[in-house]
Amino acid sequence: MLASGLGQTEGRRNLNGIGGNPGMLSSVETFISELRTLYAEPIDDLTRFERARPALQKLLEDPELKARAETWPSRTNPDAGYYENLLFYEDPEYGFVINALIKEPGDETPIHDHGDVLTVYGVLTGGETVKRYRRVENGAGPNGEDENIELELLGDHEVSPGYIDFVPPGDIHVEHNGPDRTVGIIVRNGNVGKNLQSWYDAEAGTRKRRYGPTQVPHTLD
Repeated sequence: MLASGLGQTEGRRNLNGIGGNPGMLSSVETFISELRTLYAEPIDDLTRFERARPALQKLLEDPELKARAETWPSRTNPDAGYYENLLFYEDPEYGFVINALIKEPGDETPIHDHGDVLTVYGVLTGGETVKRYRRVENGAGPNGEDENIELELLGDHEVSPGYIDFVPPGDIHVEHNGPDRTVGIIVRNGNVGKNLQSWYDAEAGTRKRRYGPTQVPHTLD
């Protein structure tokens, strides 16, 4: 299925995305095409991604995608503060991105946000606990808002295969993986590796600004 309004050659180039994926799964091509159709409408990204929820839900149910996810590499090293996203697709016209994040049993992320990027996280396999926070102290140390930060826990919830989580820009959260390998399919309205985000140390009351996870092109053929 090709994006609306594109010829076959141009549509295939666009659907190949980063790295030129010549044999991208048909379920992923369909999802990209549906999201591109939504991008052609004059609506905001939150509305657009909410309307894409059924298409993402269908993608998460694809048995072939789940089978291929079993061999996707995870080079994330939480102890070293190093995180990677597999980069399946970055749209050349609208800029939205399709990633995967693989967490090994017991892995957890730092407390962080995604900066200005809107993120929709769909659980393909596995499961984890997600905790959300808000800042109740803006900081008054020598580095301005980067010190004397207090975070308030707003709540936590368990996620399992098929769960879709919307993470608005600036939303502060942390993910604690369970006993199984967890694979998330992530859709973003921008490349998080090119955008600054915040990492928080709740015990020290500090924040660091850094670019998002390293983007590693990966084919789906």
